[in-house]
Amino acid sequence: MKHSYRLDYTSLAEILGQRGLVEPQRLKLALQSSQSGPIPFPELLVGEGLIGDWELSRVVCDLFGLPFLPVDLYQPSKDSLEGLDQEFLRTHRLIPLSRHKRLLTVCMPALVPADVLAQLALSTDLQVMPVVGSVETNNRWLAEHLAAPSAAEGGGDWNKIFDAGDAAVLFNLDPDAPDQPSGESLLPPDSFLQNPDLDDPEAPGSSQTAA
Repeated sequence: MKHSYRLDYTSLAEILGQRGLVEPQRLKLALQSSQSGPIPFPELLVGEGLIGDWELSRVVCDLFGLPFLPVDLYQPSKDSLEGLDQEFLRTHRLIPLSRHKRLLTVCMPALVPADVLAQLALSTDLQVMPVVGSVETNNRWLAEHLAAPSAAEGGGDWNKIFDAGDAAVLFNLDPDAPDQPSGESLLPPDSFLQNPDLDDPEAPGSSQTAA
């Protein structure tokens, strides 16, 4: 039911699983990894090749009834960044597109949780209206327009994230790299799922079927 879901990763994961777009066990691993680490859930899905970038954005638009407006189709206005916490934007891969009086339009990397948007609204005293972008286009824009702090300033993690220079290929692993096994995943192994209730005995790769 469109519009009935809250903007959160759990709702998105549920729909991706119900529609058979992502294998359930990998969904669970990606969701848990995003909750315990710095990489957002949509970025893990796309970076792992579990779903295409544009396909993920299409699902988000359909699920939450939001417009699709990536930054390569709509150039952010010059004053959209004024007074905003750039570290917050980088952390959540958010791009402010425009301001009209007290309304701030922001482009999400497919999706960010409603709580994140609420934090942005509270910190700026603005009404925040989200639109759907894509993981790769948002990362590319941020890499080009919001320079991360140096490692000496506490920005080492962000320097590593954008080290490739082109965020469109962030987290794509090189299968020919000599120091990395082919197909190595950013996600933890299936044993990362310590909660037995999360194991699906019928899902491929489940810890209950691997024995």
